[in-house]
Amino acid sequence: MPGKAGPADHPGAIMNLFVVVLIAILGGLAGSLQSQFLGVMEHKVGTLASTFVTYASGGLAITILMLVFQGSRLSGLRELPWWAVTAGLMGLVVVASLGISVARLGLGAGLTLFTGATLVLGALIEHFGWFGGARALDLGRLLGIALVVTGTWLVVRG
Repeated sequence: MPGKAGPADHPGAIMNLFVVVLIAILGGLAGSLQSQFLGVMEHKVGTLASTFVTYASGGLAITILMLVFQGSRLSGLRELPWWAVTAGLMGLVVVASLGISVARLGLGAGLTLFTGATLVLGALIEHFGWFGGARALDLGRLLGIALVVTGTWLVVRG
């Protein structure tokens, strides 16, 4: 169906869908743990120090992986659109905002706000095709967004 991307339309289509789902779940679990740890660091050392520790340890880990696995695809960076390389800067905002919100609101409320905002913006990006292929906001997706916004309000107000 034109304009509607599915799992087979993405670069990782070769990978088994089950494996992709497991990886997404693992990432979600790691994100919850990371957010809790960021909240703890935020209380003890503040936003800048906790963000630094997060990026320094992640930078060290990815440097080791790049050396071990000889990450040779760096030459492809020249072909990326300019905005794609701002992902690291967006990551700074992600890490800092999670640390601040979890430290002050708690893990559940902080992650719910973060996830709700992520899902709403993601749906808009796909609908308008701002960075590539478009996927229309149909009635089911609009209902899902409404449920996410309502659920976010219910979790955060509590």
